[in-house]
Amino acid sequence: MIIKTTGIVLRLDPFSKTSQIISWLTPDQGRVATIAKGAKRTKNSLLGQYDCFYTCELLYYQTHRTSLHILKECSPLSPRTGFRRNWRASLGASYLCDLLNRLTSPGAPHPALFDWANRTLDFLAEQGGSGPVMNWAELKLLKLLGVAPTLTSCLGCGTKEFPGDRPAAFSISRGGLLCASCRNPHDTLVMPVTHDALAMLRGWADTETPIIAKRTACTPHQTRTANKLLGAFMHYHLESSLARDIALGMI
Repeated sequence: MIIKTTGIVLRLDPFSKTSQIISWLTPDQGRVATIAKGAKRTKNSLLGQYDCFYTCELLYYQTHRTSLHILKECSPLSPRTGFRRNWRASLGASYLCDLLNRLTSPGAPHPALFDWANRTLDFLAEQGGSGPVMNWAELKLLKLLGVAPTLTSCLGCGTKEFPGDRPAAFSISRGGLLCASCRNPHDTLVMPVTHDALAMLRGWADTETPIIAKRTACTPHQTRTANKLLGAFMHYHLESSLARDIALGMI
């Protein structure tokens, strides 16, 4: 069967001296892996039609014996050339595409996730990345996947009232806030989070575009707190890779 769709290039892997395996995120076919036969040959029609972070229109032969399909045609819709001039933005895009490649399933359509990825990569290519922008991206991705941390109320009793004179408690293992009454004093996987950093994270989680995160004037302490909280959560629940530490450490 021939499938026509739109896809974002998440990953490129060598298959032979002249061929490559391309991992795509598509809105209607989920994550798809195709082999581009002879794509490195100078006269091949696929040469230069795709690269990391491109959004392309593609045509492929769907195979049923394996999960590796055969790419027939490909044309770029959004090459995002801004990544070639901004290595920090490219680093952030690499991290997000690595997350998408690991956390999505083959053949599971998720149009909202595809739309978010498309818009986020456009933003990074045009305006660059920053720690707050990447934290915003993590929060939105976690929400779309249905595993976002609870930042508005206590996981135990549901209260939204937290004393302002001391930091709130975030349970890494349970994935959300705990009030003083519900917190287990023997739980070592709990970290304090100041109310200003918590308000900042809540604000980012409620916005649909990263422009607010880009414009947020964060103190070094707020930046460290947000990054540490999300990093601990993702490492515990999603086994985040070294790519996160590298990307957010250098952006």
